[in-house]
Amino acid sequence: MKKVIFTNQKGGVGKSTTCRECGFYLASQEFDVLLIDCDPQGNLSKGVNRENIPGLFDALESDEINIDEVDGRLSILAGDFRLSLLEKRYLGELDAYSKLKDLLGREEFAHFDFILFDTPPSLGILTLNALVAADSMIIPMKPSLYSMQGTNDLMNAVSKVKKTLNPSLSILGVIINEFNPIPVITRQIREEIESAFGSSVFETVVSKSIKIEEAIASRDSVLKLEGSGVEKIKGEISALGNEILSRLGVESYVL
Repeated sequence: MKKVIFTNQKGGVGKSTTCRECGFYLASQEFDVLLIDCDPQGNLSKGVNRENIPGLFDALESDEINIDEVDGRLSILAGDFRLSLLEKRYLGELDAYSKLKDLLGREEFAHFDFILFDTPPSLGILTLNALVAADSMIIPMKPSLYSMQGTNDLMNAVSKVKKTLNPSLSILGVIINEFNPIPVITRQIREEIESAFGSSVFETVVSKSIKIEEAIASRDSVLKLEGSGVEKIKGEISALGNEILSRLGVESYVL
């Protein structure tokens, strides 16, 4: 089982969308994939049309595990606003940061090949639980100076998490989202990102595309969209999924 967290302290960088699309892609490659929405905003859950159902909060608080099938091999443990209650509730508890890791040790989760976590844009108890439960981390970011600074801050914070809470956590890479090659400034910032983070930056860059917005509106994957103009973004998502598999040392079942 591979457990990958998608996280960034900066909001609006495409965390939930990237997590969802990678989940759909990995499921299309015949892997059993579980999405876990750790964000009280529930954008990942909304993005697969799974709102207002029992989910992560219930699993943590009452042992009610409701793993909901989204599509074939893709399932979700949904998130909602109640998760925000846990930030204060778990404060001061000895096992405050290991509750999610302990939950995933149950047999209901044993058959999944991948577990993908979406997190809030903050380094609170929910995100720290996902960082402790995960073995790899992906950082989505936009080609902007603010996003770049946020990524720097996150990497500094994660180095402390590795020392104290999860020494086995590795940074799988940085994904540049919503890239528009036309403005000179975005090309310059991309170069700065690649210079700053080196080989951590994924070769695959995800373009800014209206098709992503259409997929969000339809509460489904961009991989399922048809029509003109969608093949480019589909190809980028597929290439990103393959690059993630390669970095994890996992071979795809589908040729």
